Amino acid sequence: MSEHFAKWNQELQSPKIIYSDINQEIERLRSIHQLNIEFGQQEGSFDNITELAKSIFNVEMALITIVDSNWQWFKSCIGLPEQLEQDGGTPRDQSFCQYLFVENQPFQVEDATLDDRFKNNPLVTNGLIQFYAGVPLRLSDGHIIGSLCVLDSKPNKLTEAEFDQLEKLANWAITEIEIKQKVQDLSEQQQAINELVERNAYLTAGVEHSSSSIVITDAKQPNNPIIYVNQAFTELTGYESDEVMDHNCNILQGPDTDQDTIHYIKACIKNRQPAQTEILNYHKDGSTFWNELMINPITDDQGDVPYFIGIQQDITRRKEIEQGLVKNLFEKDRLFNALPELIIMLDQNGLVHNANSRLLPFTGYSITELMNQPITNLIQTNDLNTIINDTFQKGTSSFESALVTKELEYLPFQWNFLALRGADGTQSSIVAIGEDIRDRLQLQKDVEYARHLQKELLQPNIEDEKITLKFLHEASNYVSGDSYGYDYNEKENRLFIYLLDVMGHGVATALQTSTINLLFNQIARENMSVKDKVSWVNRTCTRIFPDAYFATAFCADIDLNTGHVTYVAAGINFFAYEKDGETHGRAVPGALIGIEEDMEFTEHTLTLSQGDALYFMTDGIYERINKDELPNDFNQFYTYLYNITAQQNVPDDTTAVCLKLH
Repeated sequence: MSEHFAKWNQELQSPKIIYSDINQEIERLRSIHQLNIEFGQQEGSFDNITELAKSIFNVEMALITIVDSNWQWFKSCIGLPEQLEQDGGTPRDQSFCQYLFVENQPFQVEDATLDDRFKNNPLVTNGLIQFYAGVPLRLSDGHIIGSLCVLDSKPNKLTEAEFDQLEKLANWAITEIEIKQKVQDLSEQQQAINELVERNAYLTAGVEHSSSSIVITDAKQPNNPIIYVNQAFTELTGYESDEVMDHNCNILQGPDTDQDTIHYIKACIKNRQPAQTEILNYHKDGSTFWNELMINPITDDQGDVPYFIGIQQDITRRKEIEQGLVKNLFEKDRLFNALPELIIMLDQNGLVHNANSRLLPFTGYSITELMNQPITNLIQTNDLNTIINDTFQKGTSSFESALVTKELEYLPFQWNFLALRGADGTQSSIVAIGEDIRDRLQLQKDVEYARHLQKELLQPNIEDEKITLKFLHEASNYVSGDSYGYDYNEKENRLFIYLLDVMGHGVATALQTSTINLLFNQIARENMSVKDKVSWVNRTCTRIFPDAYFATAFCADIDLNTGHVTYVAAGINFFAYEKDGETHGRAVPGALIGIEEDMEFTEHTLTLSQGDALYFMTDGIYERINKDELPNDFNQFYTYLYNITAQQNVPDDTTAVCLKLH
């Protein structure tokens, strides 16, 4: 298609070629191309339509045309001069029909000699056409491929009722075209299958006699229907070949088939990707079996996926063994009681029939007191039936709910329910595994407090007559490994800014970030160069950082009297600046902080003027920006960066410093 696109794009550049939108026109041409129309060949089946149109409207000529990128082809023509009929068409820039793509509706020219669009057209100046009326030939996908039109060498005009008749004839023509295409597609499909079978006779025999159930589906047709099954499929499912042909494979699914697994299979097929999973399927007689399913797309020479092949294995026996092992695991006293979690065995109705030794210390109950009692006596929930149904449907379910002790104390617990089934796939029992999450919740509270404290320590924005200084900061997971800070020396009218990014995530990284933040605060006002300040911080961090820890930074000293900027890139190697109304991105190499004590850092300089701006950002942002299309306005750039920090599920902390000189 790329070769066609380049050719069409070049041909459509002619100023006399008419269309409403080049992208829509390319899609229209692609739709024509997929029809496999023989452009230069007229077809007698269309002559009945054009002869009828010529007779009904009492005109000299009637045409069915197909308009491609640079030519108008006649699929049927009645009444044209012999030479024009032999040519089989006209250049597109002489075509009246191309205006239908702009009008997108029936179109007529009562007198072409008076119309500025057509009065210099060779077909008009030589006296052949003075009147034109056409209606679009519109495919079912909405694209217009050409027209049914009537023409005369003298002025004329069709009424609204006559246009309705012309449109009915056009619908006849488009029906003929689409029917021919469907017949051709079916013929080509059958030919391809025959060739495949002929070329792969041994492979076909192997597939047919394979012990694995094999299904082939047609990805070109809606709903991806089955077009082949082997004998093993019949033996596995109970369905004969003719009972499943033209059906989707979901014929094997039933009420207990896991919906998440179904969604996974559908997504893989939609994206033309392989799939491998285990799924509960149904025989023809309604009984269940566990199916290990592998689905692979079959690609053709063009890279398209015309077919999928599915290979099925009955793993019911294996699943029975797995379920038995799980059941035995939880019913063997030593294993059962050695687990640190609270384990409770439930029947299919949610009644307790066993528990491990963790029951008494957690709840104060003995197993005798709870035997055959509903689990709701222990778990705070009003929706036990839904939980049980979900567990049997999906195999597992997880939720947080308080464990209620004998003394009516409510302990926060995380629950995982595991479904056990009988050999026939029917509901058997449930293993309820409870984990005490009091320590985890306390840790979450501590982390949330640390997050709040970390944000409180961040310095505020500044906006006065000298500068606008704005910051963006968003942690990817509670606490951040990013930070920033500044120190304004009012006496010298100088501003020292630093931006930090410590490797890793979580509390440990946040602690290292706080440490290096304090170091930069401590060194900010010392009478040292930017390079020496970074070197001092590096030496200190190297001594206190754990092994394999490092940090990146960007530091700048800005003389607000002159606009002179001295900066050091220490692992944050990209920044942007706006000068004279145009934004530039700059990549600057630099060593990391905390690796070696004697690391060398390099100073760079930049001079800004009133109205210019400077932007620093950590890699959580600059890896997501388009460095070739940076906004040329401070507020727009800030908003651009803000939208990146506001994105959900960004896997890294995002921090930026935005400075504008007034």
